[in-house]
Amino acid sequence: MTAPLPPKPLPGLTDQTRPFWQAAREGRLLLQKCAACGTFNFHPKPWCIACGSRDLAWTEARPTGTVYSHTVSRSVAMNYPGWAAELPVIMCLIDLDDGARLYGQVTGCTPEEIRIGLRVQAYFEAISDEAGVPKFRPAAGANAPSASGASNA
Repeated sequence: MTAPLPPKPLPGLTDQTRPFWQAAREGRLLLQKCAACGTFNFHPKPWCIACGSRDLAWTEARPTGTVYSHTVSRSVAMNYPGWAAELPVIMCLIDLDDGARLYGQVTGCTPEEIRIGLRVQAYFEAISDEAGVPKFRPAAGANAPSASGASNA
């Protein structure tokens, strides 16, 4: 018999990724920043995605950004039961104000309210003793669509 799945998958912590996950556990958005060209990099890697420099420093990034793209999952992902209580799950590509693009869950709005260009703010959820995960919700004053579907702009 197979061991039961945990409620949700946990990230693999490596020397390369541990600073990101630990900072999220502490409520901070920490990304690699290139000392040569100033590019914020995500996912963690040993070189800059823009110039190839290996001079990267872990730097706190602004936890705000804009929805670049989105999708809605209405079924449990990969048979992990922990997702069931959150359905439907809104997953987005977020363009952070500091330049990196990352994948994250958006909460605090309905699938009908999510849209490209929506301003979002990160918040953090502890997922283990060692790691947290950034999630996003509409930023205060964001122009989310009204109930009728019209923009508040």
